[in-house]
Amino acid sequence: MMITNHVQAASLTLAAVTLGGGLLTAAPAQAVSSQGYQGQVVASSGLRVHTMPSLSGRVNTTLRNGQTIPLVCVVHGPTVSGNSLWYLLPAAPGEGGWASARYIRNLGAAPRWCGNGQVFAIRTTAALNVRTGPTSADTLVQTLASGAGVDVTCKLDGQNVGGNALWYQTQGGHWLAARYVQNIGRAPGWCD
Repeated sequence: MMITNHVQAASLTLAAVTLGGGLLTAAPAQAVSSQGYQGQVVASSGLRVHTMPSLSGRVNTTLRNGQTIPLVCVVHGPTVSGNSLWYLLPAAPGEGGWASARYIRNLGAAPRWCGNGQVFAIRTTAALNVRTGPTSADTLVQTLASGAGVDVTCKLDGQNVGGNALWYQTQGGHWLAARYVQNIGRAPGWCD
């Protein structure tokens, strides 16, 4: 799975240690992502974590309301109750994947945008649909003509299209299947 292969697990642990009356006690440890971004689940019935930034992605797990979670980075995806942002969660056992930012309250700074901050040029090799998420079930935004140039920021594994599961996020925050594009120069990096 792309998340397991391309996102380092959050391994940094914080522990507060106090010395009082000759006894050494440790406060509960709390996991954070390698960048230190954290959020708290604010969904009374829990928050589903998907394999991709789309409600069409398979559900990995459900996080409980009030749970503090590490966050890696953010991308645009299908809108959930007015919010189109999706957070990547580290590949901790059973929890790695994507969750709608609509139901996560940032604790401190908001996560960085996924990708390395570079923009890459691609060209379509056929008429190509641009969607709100990395599946053909996500909302159609526009259709590009064959030969159209597009700037993209990163890639991830989404729905398999013609034997290719890669999808590129456009600089405008939408998604297109890599099956029908040609890279101009270097390919974009992973959305992690």
